[in-house]
Amino acid sequence: MRKNEKPLIKLENVSVSFPVKNDFPFQKKRYVRAVTDVSMEIYPGETFGLVGESGCGKSTLANTTLGIQKVDSGKIFFEDQELTAMDKKQLKAARRSMQMIFQDPFSSLNPRFSVYEIISEPLRIVGGYTREQMRELVGNMLQEVGLSAGDMDRFPSDFSGGQKQRIGIARALILKPKYLVCDEPVSALDVSVHAQILNLLMDLQDKYHITYLFISHNLAVVKRICSRVLVMYFGKVMEYGDVDKIFANPVHPYTQALMSAIFDTDIDHKHERVRLKGEVPSPINPPIGCRFCGRCPQELDRCKEGDPPLLEIEEDHYVACFRHGIVEAETDG
Repeated sequence: MRKNEKPLIKLENVSVSFPVKNDFPFQKKRYVRAVTDVSMEIYPGETFGLVGESGCGKSTLANTTLGIQKVDSGKIFFEDQELTAMDKKQLKAARRSMQMIFQDPFSSLNPRFSVYEIISEPLRIVGGYTREQMRELVGNMLQEVGLSAGDMDRFPSDFSGGQKQRIGIARALILKPKYLVCDEPVSALDVSVHAQILNLLMDLQDKYHITYLFISHNLAVVKRICSRVLVMYFGKVMEYGDVDKIFANPVHPYTQALMSAIFDTDIDHKHERVRLKGEVPSPINPPIGCRFCGRCPQELDRCKEGDPPLLEIEEDHYVACFRHGIVEAETDG
C-alpha cells in the first residue's frame, strides 16, 4: 500500500456471476460465481499482477475494471469516479483512458484491415483528426513499438506472432491511456520473443507512466515485473499485497502450491513440490466455507463452516486463511 497516494483503480466488494442454462423445465435458476467479493487497489504507474489457475475469474475481474463486464454488486472507481454508477456516455468518455492488450495477437487483429486501419481505429472513433495527422501518429507509434512506419500499408498476415503483438500494443497505446490491461500478452508467443515484448512494455510504461494490470500464469514473470500481486482461486482473493513479501513468505496454502510450481534452474537447490489433492469443485456449487476446501493440504474443520476474512499479516500483505488467523490469535494471547 502506498501511503498518501490515491489509487487509480479501486474495487470494493465486487461480485460477478453468469446464468447457467437449465437442464430441464422449472429447474431453479443457477449461476456461475465468477468473481466473489473482491476488493483491491491499483496505484498510478505500477504493474499489478493477477495470478491463478485457468477459470478462476482473472479475465472477468479485469473486464470489470474496464467497464466491459457489469457487476452484480460492489463498486469500481477510476480516478475517484465510480464506473459502476456511470451511464453509457460517461463510461465511454472514461474508457478513453483505458485499453487492453489481448492474449492472442492472431485473432485480435482483423485480417482484412491494414496495419494503418487497425492502429488508427481508436483515433477515428474519438474523432477530430485529419488523415494526415492519423498517419503521422500511427507511423510514430509503430516506431515506438519496434516496427517501421513503412509497415502501415501491410496486413497482419505479413507479420510474425511477436510483430502482431507489437501492432496490438501500438493500437492500445495510440490514445495514450492511463490504464492498460495486459491479458497474458506473451502466452501465445514463442518463448524466444517473450523477453522482447516484456521489455517493450516496461520501456513504454516508464516513458508514458502507464498503469498495468498484468494477468499471467508465469509467476517468474510476475515476480520480475510486478510491484504488487493478487492471487485468485475460484473467484476469491487468497492472498494479496507486495510482490516481494508474498514471494518471500507465501502464507496461503494455495499460494505456496503455485510458488512450488515455478521452474527453477538451480539443480543443487532442493525444491519440494506442493501437490494439491482432491478435485476442483463446481463453480455453480462452490464449497460453503473456504473455496479451497477439499484441495487444501492444511485444511481445518473450521474451513468448511464459512469464508475466512482477508487479514493483514504485515504491511501490504493480506491473506484469507483461518489457519493463519488462529496462529495470530495464539500469538496475541
